[in-house]
Amino acid sequence: MLKDKQFDIFIASNIGSFKHVKYYIESSKNSKKCLENLVNIKSLEKKDGITAMSWSNDNQTEIILAKKNGVIQYYDTEQGKFTKSYRTDVDTQSVVGVGQHENILLAGVSSGFVKIWGKMNESVVSVGGKIDKMRICQDDTTLFATGGEENDLKVWRLGETEPVFAAKNRPHDWLQLRVPIWVSDLTFMPGQGGNILAVCSRYGYVRLYDTRVQRRPVCNVDFQNGMAATCLQPSFDERQVLVGFGRGQLHQVDLRRGKPDKGYKGSVGGVTDIALNREHRLVVTTSLDRHLRVHSYDTKELVYKLYVTSKPSNVLIQTATSTPLLNPPQFDLKQEDIKVEDSDDMDELFDEMVPVSEKRRKKNPNDSEPENIQLEQEIEDIGDMRPSTEGTTDMGIEDSVEKRDAKIMQLLKSTERQKRRIEKRKREKKARSVFHNA
Repeated sequence: MLKDKQFDIFIASNIGSFKHVKYYIESSKNSKKCLENLVNIKSLEKKDGITAMSWSNDNQTEIILAKKNGVIQYYDTEQGKFTKSYRTDVDTQSVVGVGQHENILLAGVSSGFVKIWGKMNESVVSVGGKIDKMRICQDDTTLFATGGEENDLKVWRLGETEPVFAAKNRPHDWLQLRVPIWVSDLTFMPGQGGNILAVCSRYGYVRLYDTRVQRRPVCNVDFQNGMAATCLQPSFDERQVLVGFGRGQLHQVDLRRGKPDKGYKGSVGGVTDIALNREHRLVVTTSLDRHLRVHSYDTKELVYKLYVTSKPSNVLIQTATSTPLLNPPQFDLKQEDIKVEDSDDMDELFDEMVPVSEKRRKKNPNDSEPENIQLEQEIEDIGDMRPSTEGTTDMGIEDSVEKRDAKIMQLLKSTERQKRRIEKRKREKKARSVFHNA
């Protein structure tokens, strides 16, 4: 798919808009023409905001979208339309996470339960409190995790009513006060079989859990100055995660050394979601300043930025397949394709143009030597005079030469007089000067 150096980005927003962006690795091709709306914006209502989005299959041909009003829709990228929808029957609470295991759909609702649609029936699993995030493990889709405010990380398995793992809070601080909990996002670390998870918090910490070892976190990284973490995504290297914050920061955290590794600049609004292109090592982020940004992972350079009009909430990138734009832009315009008028017509146009004569330089009153310029001009005019050939004699030629010489002498004398007048004025001005008299 990436032979033509491009991939697709799908963006969901808080007002319900759903956009498709075609990103080209060659940055000169990226423009606003590569952005298109997939839904009619005029038909959107207040409760149509999209709160969660994920792929329904490994081929990345179908997207699951969850809305604030409890409606869950499937969008087929190949057909370019919505194919089916479900409803959670809860209008007052929003869906905070969606996923699919084979033909079973899971949706986590913020009020504290996960609704499951099977082939023949529906079921509900209570998670014991309000939740802010629900995710399915990609290595084992029968596992899913939940977490929220004062509702720590729990890992569940389909078909069971009790969690297979429940995290335990850290010990009390040095004042013997309980450490507050607020899980804002969580993720299963890839390639670990669902045994290792990372969470981030509104209280500014990032924790790593190993379900095979202990209930308490095996690594904890605290951010100072009240940096509230909003989203989390596994990084390119093992045991490293990318964390977005509410103030616009984007940092990589090394969970082996237990400290932040590096940061990416550019965002001025809270980061809402993170996605990665692992083949080209690109970091794609959306933020509340209504921009889509693409950073180079290795150089930390901002290689692309696009204004998407509305506040984005989720982002997905499509690398397994490709989705064409409805109106793709044209980039193959060459110089020889540009039509140029016939050369004969251009020649006729120039022949009809009237030449503009060069105007003689005007006399500048501030010029220090006006008489010299006038003298040179008149000498040229006199030098250009030619004796008439009609009835002329040698006496006529001599008369013209004498007249020319007399004219030149008259001009020279006037010039000398002008110079003497100027020098006289300078001497008088100098004599009147206070500093000269002093």
